Amino acid sequence: MRVTRQGVFVMDRTVRLLAFGLNAWDGQWMNRQHLLSRIGRRFPVLYSTGGWFTWDRHSEHWRDASFFGSIRHADNVWVDMSPRYLLRFPRSPILDRWIVRRLASRWRRWAMAQGRGHTIAYLFHPAFAPYLDGIRPDKVVYHAYDLFDHTPGWTQSMGQNEVQLLNRADLVIASSEPIAERLRKKVSRQIRVLPNGVDLESFEGARASGAQEPEALSPIPHPRIAYVGSLHPQVDYGLVAALAQREPAWHFVFVGGKIAQRDALAERELSVCEELPNVHFLGVKHRSKVPYYTLNMDVNVLCYRLTDGYWVKAGYPLKLNEYLAAGRPVVSADLESVRPFAEVVQIATSPSAWYHALMEALTQGGVGTPETRRAIAEQNSWDRRSRLLESWLIQLVNATV
Repeated sequence: MRVTRQGVFVMDRTVRLLAFGLNAWDGQWMNRQHLLSRIGRRFPVLYSTGGWFTWDRHSEHWRDASFFGSIRHADNVWVDMSPRYLLRFPRSPILDRWIVRRLASRWRRWAMAQGRGHTIAYLFHPAFAPYLDGIRPDKVVYHAYDLFDHTPGWTQSMGQNEVQLLNRADLVIASSEPIAERLRKKVSRQIRVLPNGVDLESFEGARASGAQEPEALSPIPHPRIAYVGSLHPQVDYGLVAALAQREPAWHFVFVGGKIAQRDALAERELSVCEELPNVHFLGVKHRSKVPYYTLNMDVNVLCYRLTDGYWVKAGYPLKLNEYLAAGRPVVSADLESVRPFAEVVQIATSPSAWYHALMEALTQGGVGTPETRRAIAEQNSWDRRSRLLESWLIQLVNATV
């Protein structure tokens, strides 16, 4: 935004973003929402999950959608819900391409209605590449926050879309250096790294208010060891079960929604955890409540199974800087993106190492201090990340002037 002589804030419309991601805006907040809600303070931003597909007709979200579509304002962003009547039919390529053009035209009209300026199509997944020809953006950004070709549901056509997108995009961003390295093997080009951050205000506010213990935590004794995030197959439930059985006095707390495992080993190990009296599953909590959970733990952990073929090996955990902002000791699996934080995070590479790292964290305070952990988190805030991204976007449009 900019300030006029009268002191009134006016939206800067030299850039307007059409952003596309797989996850619903009102769902779990990921880097998409954190970045765009801040970019949206300055530039008009529309966020969409794209058009509906034939298989969406049985979903609750499709039934709740408007027949003609809708656009609402939330968190500094315009959130699009595509029309129900524009239902994509991939098995009928001609019809599907026509629907794709209609959807793209709808988003382009919104961009044009924002006034003169540069339209940037900002794609958080290759699945949205088919819309680009219809949108006809001035610039294209591809932001890879995961190793998508290692995630469930990846198809050959998505792989082709990604290569085309890597060649076409004016700016390619990866959420970690390992992801960037993988993409460079597909296409030789510059890829910038924008790691995940933390909403410092929410943690500082929780701490300033006394970090009252959530009611769901009250029945759980200390010491508490927490994993806060989605419960997907890459979580090492077997490790947690073994540690919980070895130390019955330790209480392991999972805060997050369960994702269908699609992994027999993970499903079996998760079942073992669910039977243990000192392993607790509290479910999904609103993002405003997450700081209160991490602040009321004795240790926060990144307990991943680093098996070849899993996307988590290359990722930059969203919860890393959130844990550091809480100031509590942190223990992590040996992720490449975590290694630079060794001064404030204890890295464990085996079940025995995990046991001793947790014991040290509980008895001696772990690696670093609460002050040094929070200081590192302050250097990695979402505000800093969004300002850097904003500068990259300005560079893009200035290059065309």
